[in-house]
Amino acid sequence: MSSPPRATDISPESPRHRGVEELCEEFVAVCESAVHPLEIAGALEFDGWTDHALRNSFGASDVFTLAEVMYRRVPRRPAEPPPQPDLWRTTRWRPALHSLLYGSPAVCFTAAAGLLAGPGASTVVIVSLLVSWALSQGLAYLGYLRLGSGVPGQAERVLLTALSAGLTAVLAAISVVSVVASAGMPVLVFGVAMGSYMLGATVLLVLGAERQVLLALSPGVLGATAFLLLGRPSHLEHATWATLSATPLLAVGLALARTIRAVGPVRWAKLLSVTDVRKALPSAGFGLVAGGLLLFPVAVATPAHGAGSASALLALLPLTLSMGAAEWLLVWFRRRTQRAMRSTHNLRVFASRARLLLAAAVLQYLIMTMLLTAAVLAVVTGSRMLHPHWTTLQQIATYLTIGCSLFVSLLLNAFDSRIVPVIAGTAALAVEIACHIRRLDNQICVGMVLLAALAAYAAAVLGSAARHAS
Repeated sequence: MSSPPRATDISPESPRHRGVEELCEEFVAVCESAVHPLEIAGALEFDGWTDHALRNSFGASDVFTLAEVMYRRVPRRPAEPPPQPDLWRTTRWRPALHSLLYGSPAVCFTAAAGLLAGPGASTVVIVSLLVSWALSQGLAYLGYLRLGSGVPGQAERVLLTALSAGLTAVLAAISVVSVVASAGMPVLVFGVAMGSYMLGATVLLVLGAERQVLLALSPGVLGATAFLLLGRPSHLEHATWATLSATPLLAVGLALARTIRAVGPVRWAKLLSVTDVRKALPSAGFGLVAGGLLLFPVAVATPAHGAGSASALLALLPLTLSMGAAEWLLVWFRRRTQRAMRSTHNLRVFASRARLLLAAAVLQYLIMTMLLTAAVLAVVTGSRMLHPHWTTLQQIATYLTIGCSLFVSLLLNAFDSRIVPVIAGTAALAVEIACHIRRLDNQICVGMVLLAALAAYAAAVLGSAARHAS
């Protein structure tokens, strides 16, 4: 008895050949995307084709033989994968709102600065800013880390515990500094209130409660604005203090209410673990170093033709407002690199595109910050609140280099590269402190060196496709 003909031996004119062609058309999607004949064989068996049925219909000895024929006859045309959801889509209003929330406290600070008198006031304010910036960065990192776990109530529990610990730390630090600096009670209260507001607002921002932050800011900002526009009348000082005090109380109260309500009455006081604290240390260190870099020009500013610390604060305000733009550009960079990963199949090409996107993001941040600076200068000059001196331009240049450095550091932090920005920033700040740098051109040089070092490191790190895999 002769054996049945193999599928590969079927004549193109035979009915069995036409049957194989029809079968290829029926399974065209499987054949075009298959990387091995076994995938086609599996599809045939799943559809109910047995060796006996295939032998009778096509003369193939078994399903694997016919699958090999179909694999060779149908060219590979893999189907495009379904479009991936854009995990980094955001609205434009949210970063703009964050800019407003970051910059509005400057009005409160300006009004309070005229009400604070006595020795040690500047020391207490600087220490309060440094401590609260460091604690808020660590708190934000822990909050976002727990939000990413997806466990209900876990982020709120950690934030509640961290907020309680942070408020205690702020109170202790400001109390010690106030005693050492011989500061009065109003200065101590202001320092504690400023640090408490930053911690409470951080908790609300992590939980996406921007409207509650705006609500907390309203009394302080409105009261301070009215006080400044009316020329700082002495009979409104107590009323201004009352409105300023309402802002930190509201921020902390809303943050506690938001977290306690989500956690519930049970186990709300779960303590942070040593692992949590260790994970948050690089972020806290970054907040401390960033605060030091921002406040150093203010602390060492010397009066010159009516300028000095006022010029430094004037240059610092646009940088504060630019943090909303930095958030938007971070999302922009994430989205563009994700698109580049999906459309690029060569690692070197992707690295080049990622570095070009990095340069574009830094350039956009620089342009936005310069526009904000021009707007602030126009408002201040037009309202005659301050009379900027030419040294203000040098202060602005200093803060532009620092701002770009911090923006690159934020990008690196977003891609879980948190140690090098802290080390580089610490080195730059140590050089400024050790050399007692007061000249603005020297501060600019330190800022440019820091920016060049961070940019070079970011180009190497963010050019790796592995960093963008998640």
